[in-house]
Amino acid sequence: QESANYEAEINLSLGANCISLEETNHRVSVLRKPDYTKELDNPFLYGMPILFPPNRISNGKFEFEGRVYSFPITEPETNCHLHGLLHNTEFELIEQGESFARCRYDSDELYAFFPHKFRVEILYTLSEQGLIQKTCIDNLSDTNMPVFLGFHTTFHLPFIHGAEQEAISVFAEISDEIERSMANFLPTGRILPGDAIAKQLRSGTFVPFGNPISKHYKADKNGRIEILDAKNGLKIVYANDEKFGWRMFYNGNADAFISLEAQTCMVDCQNSELDHSYTGFDFIKPQSNKEYESQIYVEKI
Repeated sequence: QESANYEAEINLSLGANCISLEETNHRVSVLRKPDYTKELDNPFLYGMPILFPPNRISNGKFEFEGRVYSFPITEPETNCHLHGLLHNTEFELIEQGESFARCRYDSDELYAFFPHKFRVEILYTLSEQGLIQKTCIDNLSDTNMPVFLGFHTTFHLPFIHGAEQEAISVFAEISDEIERSMANFLPTGRILPGDAIAKQLRSGTFVPFGNPISKHYKADKNGRIEILDAKNGLKIVYANDEKFGWRMFYNGNADAFISLEAQTCMVDCQNSELDHSYTGFDFIKPQSNKEYESQIYVEKI
């Protein structure tokens, strides 16, 4: 897909993942693009894979309205279900134009362990304002359907070829940090006071190169995220609607990318003792839907 100064590629076979986004005016490579000529080190660290549900569910189980939901254990070392299955599932191209693509998945035997018939549609639209991603989830069943959504959005760094690593920084509107056990990466139940990294993120001074990060935050204000290149005077903006009330930040070895994940819920909110209104545990009524919107664009600093 292309429009004006943006070009995008979508992989239907991998959950309608937008695997590439380029801003051509300034030659900005926005998303980390997979190289399919070799085996990927981690399928979640390229483009913006859909997470349904996002992150980990302890023991793969939770209860809602008297029903036990039992997801397959996909991370045996932590005994958790991780990131759902949609990221690796074929979507159907429903509608396509020069600057947009509408992709759909209807639940089938793949999600037989999930006792609801549902539909997911992702609409990608390109314009001079960048990429707009609209996700609609329909509950086609006759009972309330729990819904948890995220995107493992991974940005290419530096986003301009040859840019100076020390000139790249990250800004994020965040509030609480949730403590996680590094044994299984699940929340401990403790809400942490802001540390030096949180302060740097809020001030836009966190340098991702050479500074590994794996942090889970509640979004603050509008939840705006920016990646800035002070030397080239450009920034990437990642804007999400208020339903994406949580963030997960991760940059591996701190040398090539940063994942700035938008999530509608706290990790393992399904089993948390914290209030649902805080953790983002949500559901969709029968024969109803909910929409979620994000935007990515490049602008001058």
